[in-house]
Amino acid sequence: MHSSKGRKLVGLAVVIAVLVAAAPVFAQTGGLTGTCKGDDGKPLAGYTIMVERQEIKWNSKVKTNKKGEYTYIGLAPGDYKLTLTDPNGRTVFFITRHIGLGDPTQVDFDMAKEKAAAQKDLAANPEYQKKLEESNKEQKQFSGLKQTFDQGQALYAEGKFTEAAAMFEQALPFANPKNAPIVLARLADTYGKAAGKETDRDAKAKDQEKAVQYYQKAMELTPTDSGLYNNLGSLYADMGKIDLAQAQFQKAADLNPAGAGRVYYNMGVTFYNKGKMDEAATALKKATEIEPTFADAYYLLAQALMGKATLSPEGKVIPAPGTIEALETYLKLDPSGKWASAAKATLDQLSGQVQTEYKKVKKKKG
Repeated sequence: MHSSKGRKLVGLAVVIAVLVAAAPVFAQTGGLTGTCKGDDGKPLAGYTIMVERQEIKWNSKVKTNKKGEYTYIGLAPGDYKLTLTDPNGRTVFFITRHIGLGDPTQVDFDMAKEKAAAQKDLAANPEYQKKLEESNKEQKQFSGLKQTFDQGQALYAEGKFTEAAAMFEQALPFANPKNAPIVLARLADTYGKAAGKETDRDAKAKDQEKAVQYYQKAMELTPTDSGLYNNLGSLYADMGKIDLAQAQFQKAADLNPAGAGRVYYNMGVTFYNKGKMDEAATALKKATEIEPTFADAYYLLAQALMGKATLSPEGKVIPAPGTIEALETYLKLDPSGKWASAAKATLDQLSGQVQTEYKKVKKKKG
């Protein structure tokens, strides 16, 4: 029989053997530990660190506690990508580290330090410096543009078109290729408005020519902007250049087929106001064909056709073909519209419900 002392020695030997055998297992892993802080230095509680091994496809995650601390043990040695994400799952930034054997590797996420380091790296980069200078220059230009452009807008709103145009002229040098078309178009529109208020014929013509020039410059930069052609068409019409106006309106319609109905409507209104009833009727007819529910176009079409009406030998009004149909369609589409009363009155007149010829009233015998 073995003595009690002998049994204790055997037991101790077994424990030592187990510990020796187990020691290499613990020594074969490492871990992570650290603290996460925000820009203000406060702990980032409830944030997640995604742990991704780079050599093989493996990942896990760990959350920070109330103090912004985290620990993850039992990681195999290797290179890891550690990504910090906020409670909504958005990535804040990531760090790559090599994890070795033994005690956990300290990896802190300090947003303030990370941003400072990034800025330092960028500051030493010549390409970054160049972009920073360009950005500062653009910001300065934009500030100058906005200040003068806003002043021009305020004057425009007050109807001070000559003064507004002067401010937009000052804004133009600050404009870059992206916003230059906006300033040019505004200049053109403003000079057109200024011309409309001029009583001096030469001054009016001068303003109109400036408006034309600025529209053309804007078109050079944005050749597919149908609105510019539409507006230039209206300007040419005001100048009495009907052929040029019609060409610009047509270009606007070609560039914007979806909005062509409105363009032909504008063309028709322009010709109508100039007393060009044939051209007005043609344009307004196209507007109704493109936009069959465009009520106003039908009413103005009827008005243009009324300008082509004739009188019978008895003095009765003979409307041009399509006049009555245009009025009826207008009332059907907009029975309580702004021109509804006038449309009904015209229909009554044309249908003979209202006397259309003058008859001398006989005097009563006294």
